[in-house]
Amino acid sequence: MTFLLRTLCAVIGAAFLFAVANLALSGLPSDAPPVALASDAATRAPGTLRDVPQPLLGGASSQVYPAAAPSALAQGIEADWRDWAATHGIAEGALVVLFPNGTMHRVAMERATTTSVPVASLSKAITGICLDIVLREQGLSWYTSLGDIAPQMSDVRVTPQRWNDRITLAALANHTSGLAPDLTQGTMGSTLHGALGLHRRIASEALREENMQGTARDYVYSNTNYAVLGVVIEALTGQSYSDACLDRVIAPAGITDAVIHGAMGSRSSFAGWEMSAEAYARLAQHWFSGTATDLVARPFDRPMHNNYSIGYVIHGRGDAAQVSHAGHFCNRDGTGTGAYFHARGDGVVVSANWSGGCVSATDTGLDVAIANRM
Repeated sequence: MTFLLRTLCAVIGAAFLFAVANLALSGLPSDAPPVALASDAATRAPGTLRDVPQPLLGGASSQVYPAAAPSALAQGIEADWRDWAATHGIAEGALVVLFPNGTMHRVAMERATTTSVPVASLSKAITGICLDIVLREQGLSWYTSLGDIAPQMSDVRVTPQRWNDRITLAALANHTSGLAPDLTQGTMGSTLHGALGLHRRIASEALREENMQGTARDYVYSNTNYAVLGVVIEALTGQSYSDACLDRVIAPAGITDAVIHGAMGSRSSFAGWEMSAEAYARLAQHWFSGTATDLVARPFDRPMHNNYSIGYVIHGRGDAAQVSHAGHFCNRDGTGTGAYFHARGDGVVVSANWSGGCVSATDTGLDVAIANRM
């Protein structure tokens, strides 16, 4: 009897050791759930349950709430756009919602979505991206000062002086340079507008000592900053602003209908580009998709002040990035034109333009309505 008990214990022990050894060699079974690892909340993927507000989850629900279907998203944005236009008396305009797969939802109100129109301050994103590329080509950074490139600036007849040579390109890009007033506005603007290349004249005037009335590091949105950046691009490349940025920003995005020699061309680097709603959507998708460039993958590699970066506002990064900017022109008779874009890092883009009243997207809530949808 004792012998049988000993034999049975030996068999059971051997079986146990064999099972343990087999588990060590083979790991977890192939159908076992993965082990959850702790992760930084700032880097976790959007759309997980932790990103859904707790009141929406209910009790023990494990459902992950999907994003809105593209058609629902586009229809919601169109409804907001039409309501906004009706409220502000806008009868002419175009809007598109571009999706990552290239499909596009088009809304034409007395204007085709392929019609080129002034995009006003949406031009600043083109200038910012253009200079970002130029700086990399030249081995320079955004913290290069005007004094650092004084010889090149002098070659284009805009020579930095002792009172402005410490201004960095970063400060110009995010409107903290101290250049004030904005010489593109009011009488100064109206008397200077006319010829392509106005940015040189504006920059030359802006850098005069009497026009340094702002406070460095204080945010004051001003076209003047981007007039100076247009000159910097010319100084560093030896090309005209338009050629430099067509080569580096417009052409790589496959845009063929953008112009900077039209009615608004004199505003060049700060507000001179013209293109259609469709074209700007494709441009934004190319440059602000998470996998196309590192503009949204690594946004903090560029200067930023309260989320204003190099010609655009950006929140988040990667596929979760939200990038936007607005612009408008106002005429003396109360009419005007405007434009707005909002791009997600995953490739969804809204692009709109309009004519009629002097209406800004940011002053009238259009930007908030679209952002809430995105």
